[in-house]
Amino acid sequence: MFMVNYLTSIRFSVRLILLFGYSLISACTTTPSVDEQDPFITTIINYESTLGDNHPDSFENVFFLPESLREKVRRDFTNKNKHTNASDLAYWLMSPDGRNLNYQLDANLKPVEAYEQRRGNCLSFTLLILELADELGINMQVNQVDLPDIWGQDDENDLILYRHVNAIFRSPRNTQIFDLALEDYKAGFPQRLISKRHATALLFSNIGIEHLKSGDAASALHYLRLSASVFPQNPDMWINLGAAYKYIGSYDQAEKVYLQALIGQDKNGLAASNLERLYRQQGKTILADRFEKKAANARNRNPYIHFKKAQNLFNGKSFGQAAKSIRRAIKLHDQDPEFYELSGRIKLARNNYLAALKDLETAHSLSQTAEERGRYAGKVKQVVAKVKAIQLQREERSQRDYRNRNVRAYSGIDYTQ
Repeated sequence: MFMVNYLTSIRFSVRLILLFGYSLISACTTTPSVDEQDPFITTIINYESTLGDNHPDSFENVFFLPESLREKVRRDFTNKNKHTNASDLAYWLMSPDGRNLNYQLDANLKPVEAYEQRRGNCLSFTLLILELADELGINMQVNQVDLPDIWGQDDENDLILYRHVNAIFRSPRNTQIFDLALEDYKAGFPQRLISKRHATALLFSNIGIEHLKSGDAASALHYLRLSASVFPQNPDMWINLGAAYKYIGSYDQAEKVYLQALIGQDKNGLAASNLERLYRQQGKTILADRFEKKAANARNRNPYIHFKKAQNLFNGKSFGQAAKSIRRAIKLHDQDPEFYELSGRIKLARNNYLAALKDLETAHSLSQTAEERGRYAGKVKQVVAKVKAIQLQREERSQRDYRNRNVRAYSGIDYTQ
């Protein structure tokens, strides 16, 4: 079933793999010139070039698809406009009447493998549909989303942000999002367009993590080094590689790789947090304390930590503190309608109806699906009805007081005594 509004959505893929309880949050950095780098880091950055063009894991070979499949797509999906072709292509890939591709979180497959095995995760689906869309002259792009759907149970610092990837096709008139897990995706989440090379690095990183989980350290290091080499600007790649080196006991290499992830601005604090644990494990207390502070400062800049704190305070009826936390979240990220919805609920609890109404209207304006807009429109109507009821009660009470004063004045009896 298709929803056609600002966003036309098809349900499509979801999450990347987590490693040792640490999530991947992208924050682009600038990699220094090779001359400035440690030789060990330089070797990793050059790792892709050592494979050769014919290697099955070369960037070009990742997107190999049989010519028969490409011909079928050109033949069957070039009859209409590009937006219709894109929708039909996605529907065919995932429909039981078509290829019937099924979502599996751990199916970290190259596009041809996903097609042949009829399964894949978010990266596999996205890379496959992008490559097939190219045959139709459709310029789809990879959209990466920070998905804060799992929270720590004991402490706000355990917040985990999952990575979500989907495909997006834009024109001056319309935007299409192809997403198998539409219930997990919201337009208000922080997101960004990334290149096919960047997405390929994420796939290699996931494959590496799967090998590491199965105990195949050699294959894990191959794919994790390859991911950092294919897109060294993403600190996520270095963080996973550092965790792999730590896993096999190569602490010096893990330290170098984590420090590489810190180049530029460490917005998410994951590299700092991992360094703190590494130093703590080695008994390097001074260094551990320093990076613990860096990680804490980075977490304090995460809007979803403040959002979660505001939720907890609201549920505990600490409305004043909840209001402070949600204001901080909105200051850090003002595009998520759920932030304004919670702010409105807090203000309703404090009987600040007009301010609550303004927040809910903002949530409605930021929503980009008919379902979300309908939900917030319903909340706005409820608040308006509440305000009208309160105003009517005030008017009736005012009229009663006015009548009572007139009765007392007419009778000459002071009923107040």
